[in-house]
Amino acid sequence: MKASPEVHNRFLRRCVVFLAVSCLALTMRWIVLPSPRAEQSARLMAATGEISVEPAILQNAAQANPLLPSCSVRTINAQAKIPSTPDEALREARAALAEGHLDEALQHCQEGVQLDPKSALAYFLLGMIQIRRGEVGEARQALLQSLKLDPAHTTTHYYLGKIYLAANESTAATKEFEAAIKLGDPSGAAHYGLGLTLLAESRYAEAVPHLHAAVKGNPQDPERRFTLVGAELQLKQVDKARSDLIQIRELFPRDPTLAYRIGKALLEYNVPDDAEAEFERASGLLVDAGNNPPSGDLNVSDLYLQMARLRFDHHDYWGTLHHFDKITITNVAANLRASALHLEGQALVGVGKTPEALDKLRQAAQMNPANPEYLVHLTWAQLLAGDREAAATTALLAGSKWPGVPDVQLMQTLLKRESAANRASVPLSQPWHVKGEGLVCCPCKVPCPCRSNARPTHTHCENTGLTRIHRGHYGKVSLDGFTFVAVNGAMETQTAPDMLYVEPSATDEQLIALERIMQSFNPLQPSIILNVERAPISFVTSGQDNVYEVRIPKLLEIKIRRELNNEGEPLFPTAALDQFSNRIEYARNLTYKFWDQNGALKWDYSGRQANFRTIDLDSRAYTSQTMLIQFADGSGSFNKKQLELIKSEKLPVPHTYPRHESTERQHKQ
Repeated sequence: MKASPEVHNRFLRRCVVFLAVSCLALTMRWIVLPSPRAEQSARLMAATGEISVEPAILQNAAQANPLLPSCSVRTINAQAKIPSTPDEALREARAALAEGHLDEALQHCQEGVQLDPKSALAYFLLGMIQIRRGEVGEARQALLQSLKLDPAHTTTHYYLGKIYLAANESTAATKEFEAAIKLGDPSGAAHYGLGLTLLAESRYAEAVPHLHAAVKGNPQDPERRFTLVGAELQLKQVDKARSDLIQIRELFPRDPTLAYRIGKALLEYNVPDDAEAEFERASGLLVDAGNNPPSGDLNVSDLYLQMARLRFDHHDYWGTLHHFDKITITNVAANLRASALHLEGQALVGVGKTPEALDKLRQAAQMNPANPEYLVHLTWAQLLAGDREAAATTALLAGSKWPGVPDVQLMQTLLKRESAANRASVPLSQPWHVKGEGLVCCPCKVPCPCRSNARPTHTHCENTGLTRIHRGHYGKVSLDGFTFVAVNGAMETQTAPDMLYVEPSATDEQLIALERIMQSFNPLQPSIILNVERAPISFVTSGQDNVYEVRIPKLLEIKIRRELNNEGEPLFPTAALDQFSNRIEYARNLTYKFWDQNGALKWDYSGRQANFRTIDLDSRAYTSQTMLIQFADGSGSFNKKQLELIKSEKLPVPHTYPRHESTERQHKQ
């Protein structure tokens, strides 16, 4: 849950900037100063409002102390006499500050200092003016002098603490904020400053109580609440952070900008599911508002770009493209446009729209020529589109710039591989259709957790599957009667098996066609079958007792029995993650043994998990993203997208599964 140092620093910078320029309610009518200079302190209290000196606050300050007249409207008289008293000079300074006439305010304030060099009010106001002018050094000196004259003034300590915090002088900032708190801090401003100072030193646990006090002092300030949430997320207090975020929603239920910011905060601290929910809420609020954000702080294109990235991370490429329909690329921050174009291009590749992807990927590579990934992905898309000449040119450019990058080297190797005549006759990205049946055995319990998007029962999952295609094709290559056995060391979420066995009669074109089909399972990364062996494969079925047997001499022996009812229907059908079907049925594993090349028994998982599937699948299932396995993330159970597919495809999810005594006994050993 802990964010990277870069995320933490970015978050803290935003907080410090806010603290430096925010309009905090600091009218000092509530401060009781135990100073012998009571009259001077009273004037000082009345004079301290927002640095931004809003007219309403000036009006309140004037009502609090008759020494300060209302400054909401003031006529500047060029012939006006020079103020003759310190109070007149400071009133003029305050009025000019309220109207943004900083040079005039400075002139009057300096006159006030000259007329009364022992006025803490004059030096405080001088500090406020210098802050507005950006003269931080002069502001610091003025505030220090004000405190020297009146050390019991809360607001002076507070603003001096802000200056120290902005200068990364944490010790001095802490001292000033603590002094302000000790004198009285009902607005929570000094607590907020101290909380930020502690955050700057990564003292999150110490910061949290002060941030709570800051929120209590001004519960309507979303910035304080956001800062508290950030600290809680740093401490992995996710439930507390969620509770505080709920309060922000309740306080500002119709504000899409705040929903967007909540999503950004959650995303930075690695809570993507909650972040996506907030982005979706912001999107809904925007629609309700006619897609007109109430605040300039909300970049609508950035909102949908964030949502697109989250969809892409969940392998939902159609969802990604749906959000891109609402993105205006020129409204995306200039430094993010290349990555946005690259993301859109990759999503197009993911749904089989490679020709449309090429322009996006090419633009991304041109905008950011320093990123090798962009040229690598452009090369691969050009290969998928069948333009080997363009791919060779791009790969040559990438190789000249980054000869040692592994992915660049991989593209160069693939280009050489694809130049072989037999591969050129079986192009990439062709339509395909297969009908047949298959079975898989593995060491997991029943039901196999891998099939429902969870981790294997054990730390390993040596699975072996046979697939027989009764009728099928890839492009123009016939796959009728093609049988293969795939052996994997892990569940088949990868596109190519660790080891592939085919019958001696299998042609090279059929092998290439099978690799092309497996490539279409995940177009974004190359699928390469590295280990292939031709061997006699025996696949025998017994309709009478529903037994299926697979044998490869001296290597493999599998025997399963399907569990069917009196009507011949499977007893335990279920939705499942599988490359060739969204539906499997659990079967009885009678034998599952595998030997190595030296004849030694490598494993015997007889009695463990087995499943069977009928196959009727074509390439459109993958380009339309209707396969459960496309959204595998190992989260422990079917995720939201998979559950949506299960519902839309009307797939079975049984409440009971077979329990075999031999299976339970072996798992207990």
